[in-house]
Amino acid sequence: MNKNLFISILTLLYLSIPTHQVFGQLVDYEQPASWVKWKQIKQPNFQLIFPTGFEKSGSTLAHQLDSMLHFASQDLQIKPRKISIILHENHIEQNGFAQLAPRKVEAFSTPSSNPDNQEWLPNLIQHELRHVVQMDKLTGRLRGPFLEQLALAFFGIHLPAWYFEGDAVSIETQFSAGGRGRLPSFFMPLRANEGSGKSYGFDKNILGSFKDITPTFYLTGYLMNTQLTNQFGYPVKDKIMEDMRRHLLRPYNFNRALKRQTGMNSHALYQASLTGLKADLQPHKASPENVQILPNTNRYFSHYYLPQTHTDGSIYSLFQSPQHVPAFRKITGNTEEEVLKIGYQLRPYFDLSADFITWDEIRKDGRFGKQTYNIIRLLDLKSGKVTQLSKKSRFYSPVIASKLNRVYAVHVDQDNVASLIYIDIFSKKQEKVLEFPAGLHLQQPALDAENKRIIAVAVSEEGTNLLEIDLESGRYSLLFPWGNQQLERPIYQENDLIFKAHFNQIDNIYRYNRPENSFEQLSNASYGAFNPSLSSGGKLTYNEYQSDGYRLAIADINSLKGTQMLPEFAAPALRDERISTPFRATESSDSAAYSIQKYNPLSDFFNFHSLSISTNNFENFDNYKPGIFWLANDLLNTSQLKLGYEYDMELEKSIYSAELNYLKYLPKFSARYLNRGRVGYIKPSKPEQEVGQFTYREHYYSLEMQLPFSLYRGKNNYSFGLNIGTSYQKYYDISNKNLKGFQDEILFPMNYIAYFNRNMRRSSMDLVPRWGQNISFVYRHVPFEPKQKGQLFALKSNFYFPGFFANHAFQARYNMQTNTGKFAASYEIPMISAFGHFNSPRVSNNLMLNYRLPLAYPDWALGSLAYIKRFHGYLFADYQNIHKSELAPKVYGLGLSMDFNLLRYKLPDFGVGAKLSYINDASAKQRFVPNFSFSYSY
Repeated sequence: MNKNLFISILTLLYLSIPTHQVFGQLVDYEQPASWVKWKQIKQPNFQLIFPTGFEKSGSTLAHQLDSMLHFASQDLQIKPRKISIILHENHIEQNGFAQLAPRKVEAFSTPSSNPDNQEWLPNLIQHELRHVVQMDKLTGRLRGPFLEQLALAFFGIHLPAWYFEGDAVSIETQFSAGGRGRLPSFFMPLRANEGSGKSYGFDKNILGSFKDITPTFYLTGYLMNTQLTNQFGYPVKDKIMEDMRRHLLRPYNFNRALKRQTGMNSHALYQASLTGLKADLQPHKASPENVQILPNTNRYFSHYYLPQTHTDGSIYSLFQSPQHVPAFRKITGNTEEEVLKIGYQLRPYFDLSADFITWDEIRKDGRFGKQTYNIIRLLDLKSGKVTQLSKKSRFYSPVIASKLNRVYAVHVDQDNVASLIYIDIFSKKQEKVLEFPAGLHLQQPALDAENKRIIAVAVSEEGTNLLEIDLESGRYSLLFPWGNQQLERPIYQENDLIFKAHFNQIDNIYRYNRPENSFEQLSNASYGAFNPSLSSGGKLTYNEYQSDGYRLAIADINSLKGTQMLPEFAAPALRDERISTPFRATESSDSAAYSIQKYNPLSDFFNFHSLSISTNNFENFDNYKPGIFWLANDLLNTSQLKLGYEYDMELEKSIYSAELNYLKYLPKFSARYLNRGRVGYIKPSKPEQEVGQFTYREHYYSLEMQLPFSLYRGKNNYSFGLNIGTSYQKYYDISNKNLKGFQDEILFPMNYIAYFNRNMRRSSMDLVPRWGQNISFVYRHVPFEPKQKGQLFALKSNFYFPGFFANHAFQARYNMQTNTGKFAASYEIPMISAFGHFNSPRVSNNLMLNYRLPLAYPDWALGSLAYIKRFHGYLFADYQNIHKSELAPKVYGLGLSMDFNLLRYKLPDFGVGAKLSYINDASAKQRFVPNFSFSYSY
């Protein structure tokens, strides 16, 4: 087969996959809470939508947006169309995305404890606006109300994720005093791999690995973007995009445009980027004397974050690895023990005292995924009891004041105003200590030994600094000049300060001698040193980054000889050679206050954006019927409208449809109407007569209400809910007018589903949860049909148990049902393997057992076609009607699966599998039945 034809076929495959996620950034389709009221600022170039209470911060951002749009678009020589930007201040996870279908930007605007070198929100918006410009440049001629989904598909297929994300990181660095291009920690994973002799290939460095640390495609893409512009200048990006825009149907579009403008393809550009990086690598540095770095004794890479020394001499850390979920671990001598598995965090964090560990965790509203919180938890080390000190809070970075029986933390309100609060450990009373001016954000506080002072990182539009708070007077002061260092984890050593910075373009631990106003470098890391902690006895523990993770480093502070140095608080761009002067933001020429209006999400109810040829976004190809659908979504993901036409080629009948999903409130509502042609069959009155056939059309109305809930609780995830549905069917245009006993309508059959799921968090290598309990109940009946009787009740269950080794697991599924009358021939429960290849009596229950295990993590690149990450297998035994069966299973066998990526696309993740079933039944025409599967996921 011609290579270009083969790639074109694969491209068509990608066009048929849900396009919102193909191009690498996971779009969040959750809804904001129904009680949130919305405001907007409308200007010629943008519409800014934000919650009530965010007016001050929203107005500040609005005055910067025109400049940001200019910065994001000037080198691509395009003026972007007006864009809607939605700020979700009630969602505390730090992320954002730009999308089409519908066209918008969504940003989660709350700053957190994640270290940075500039304000969070402006940096995020500048990054996302670059994606808007990229989309307008490449596919901007394909617009709503019909072609946005097609535009997004072409964008995701033609522009590699490494390129559009690396390009956006370049813009955020170029047009700010901060940005990831100035952070040594951003480059650190690749520098450590290359410096340690782990030079992975292009595919592995953009697509990742289960077993090894690899740089993100953001980093790989940024290096390649800067190599491109360093060598050919910023205008080369416009030339590449313009070349691609003119050839949207061309296979290998990006590589061909890149080759035409630079003479290199992607792989050659990658190699040139690595050559430049390696030239700047410094020789491996020996650790200072009296520093002990504990080696990695785990099979795969691992992280021992935030090591802290307990009063008994043991060391606690937050352990993470691909084989295990995050947990506190205690190291005593050569012994290591797990203390407690914990839940999701925005970033690894905890604080230790003699009696307690405190940390923060994410919580979410049970129904609304964009209503999230950050709560404080406390572990009593003596009793093992875990206490939750706050609920539905926005608290970060708790620290224990042992002498006061308090936990201090940072609070961020609904307008991004930061304050210092404390919580009484025993009464849980909360009190505000100090509120900071708008625009000054506080991070990572630490107490002195007397619990009278707090040192913390300050972040504002001026950059970063260290800020000290006198708890007795309530006053604070800034210690250094403002700069754009990524300062982290400041702590006290009596009156001196120890903290992490990157004054020498590598993250290291520094000490600030306050009486002498001098600085000295304490660590000498080759790639990075982080998270210092100091015990009362003078033991300094910190993390030193190596290619196999964040290692635990131990030193005696009194015998540690530092190197005197003069700090430079301004951080340069590390790879972009064309950034020669510090960026200076220009003030908006429009100083007038913008008008703030109410925003009603229903105003965009009829926001039609795309035509699609699939009713289910190609999530299922079974019984596919050609058709066309017109799609509308409002900007807050609360309403979805679909109008459609299909043609059933088997019946040669047309189908007209309308569907509405309304998701704003606690129940989700779905309503659907179908007008479709049907075929019926007439049962003959005599055996010698043939089966008759007649045609008719049908009005089909359905209504469903869902009450879905999902929660995080420590190491476990919960989901539970109730679905209730009904329908009405009316038949007309019946071709045979002499039918007897034909019922021309069916009145409101009722369907109920109730479910409860409890599963332990999975590590990246877990195939299924180590522990899990999942149960659902289904009930169907026809209470409003006097001429029809019957009901169906089904129970479906799924349980997980740990296997014999790490990441292995047992799975047991038990299902049962009883059904009568109208539902006598219906099966609600899943059937066992190879069902249909043997004569089966009526099934009332079954039990399916399997054992799942990973086999290998090869990280094989098959040219540019595929990248294989993992092989895994399973053994299974299926029982049917177990109340009548013997010990031997009805079917048993084994399966093999492979996880991979196609054509160097980061998403989706594909899976192919093969299963061989042996049927233990005499009626089987063939004992061995092969089965093959293909799937994709995000």
